[in-house]
Amino acid sequence: MSQAIRQDIINIAEEQIDEIRQKIDYHTTEYTIEFIVDKYLEQDDAGLGEIYIPEFQKKLRWDINHQSLFIESIILGVPIAAMIVAEIEETGKIAIVDGAQRVMTLAAFLTNQFQLSSLQTLNSLNGSYFKDLAPSRQRKFKNTSLRTIVFSDKADERVINEVFYRINS
Repeated sequence: MSQAIRQDIINIAEEQIDEIRQKIDYHTTEYTIEFIVDKYLEQDDAGLGEIYIPEFQKKLRWDINHQSLFIESIILGVPIAAMIVAEIEETGKIAIVDGAQRVMTLAAFLTNQFQLSSLQTLNSLNGSYFKDLAPSRQRKFKNTSLRTIVFSDKADERVINEVFYRINS
């Protein structure tokens, strides 16, 4: 391959990279569990919260044991993987790209929809709902911050789907 052709290929690749990277604009923030769950549960007439789970990933896949382990991890202060969300330009809402299972679990726990079970470390909490925790523990739990990567509204649906695919591959 000649040097001129090789340079043309490199230039085309650089243009592609620049174009795509401009759409992958994000910042990192932290939201409390209470904020995330409240914005998820407060739904508008269309049935979407300010923070919502896109239709393609709405099914809760975690079983009670997995959900319980996640809640136990938060109570113990174990680092939790960052959620990834995207601001949607048309609505101003926030779509969850990665973290749907975590948000659904948090909402279910805070609304007393499941009891903790099969916990090994905090086995004294097996059979407990959120309402059974001491009030001070409830406040600490709700005020726990979760790191969140927020894609700006520059990211189009194709970019969001690509990120979801790459994370889950």
